[in-house]
Amino acid sequence: MDHAALTVQIMAGGQSLRMGRDKAGLALRGRSLLERAIQRWDGWGHALVVAIGGMERAAVVPPGIRAVFDERLGCGPLEGFYRGALACQTELLLLCAVDTPFLTPAHAAPLCAAIGQADACVYTIDGRPQPLFGLYRPARCAAVAQALLDSGARKMRLLLDRVDTVTLPAPDPAAFLNINTPQELRAADARLAQTQTGG
Repeated sequence: MDHAALTVQIMAGGQSLRMGRDKAGLALRGRSLLERAIQRWDGWGHALVVAIGGMERAAVVPPGIRAVFDERLGCGPLEGFYRGALACQTELLLLCAVDTPFLTPAHAAPLCAAIGQADACVYTIDGRPQPLFGLYRPARCAAVAQALLDSGARKMRLLLDRVDTVTLPAPDPAAFLNINTPQELRAADARLAQTQTGG
C-alpha cells in the first residue's frame, strides 16, 4: 500500500487519571512520550496529526504539527477519532496511542496489507480488539462515530461492531504495552534500557 494514502493520528487526549499527570509529557529515556510518538510516525504516512483533547492543551503539540481538538469534552477516544476523521484528507486514518511506545510502523504494515475494502482493520489480543492501534476509512466511519456519540456512547469498540472490520491476531502482544501508571512507566523505561544495551 502507498503510505501517501494514509494519515497517522496520535491519540493524546486522555485524562491520565491513573497516572495523575499528563501522559503526553512524561519522560521516557529522556524524551516525552509525545516526542517519541511524533519521531516514530512523522513522515511515514502522508500527514501526521495529534488528537489532543480540549483546546486548552494545545501548547503540548510542537510547532509545525497539526492538532485536532474535541468539541464534546469528556467523550473519550471516540470523540478524538471522530474529529480526526472529519479533518482527514486521505483515504485511510491510522490511530496510535501516545502511551504505546513499542508500537512501530512495522506493526502497522500488516494492517495496511489486510484492510482490503473493509472499513477498519485492527489487531486482537486474546480475542479482544485493540481499536486504538487500528486503520480506518474515515469517509465511512465518521458518520457511524457521530451516531454513537449522539447516543451517548464513548467506546471505540462499539464503532468496530458497527462497521466492516477485519481483525488480525497480534503477533507480538507485548508491543501493545501501554503506560497508565508510574509503575508501568518504570517498567517501560527498564525495557527500553535493556533494548538499548542489547540485553
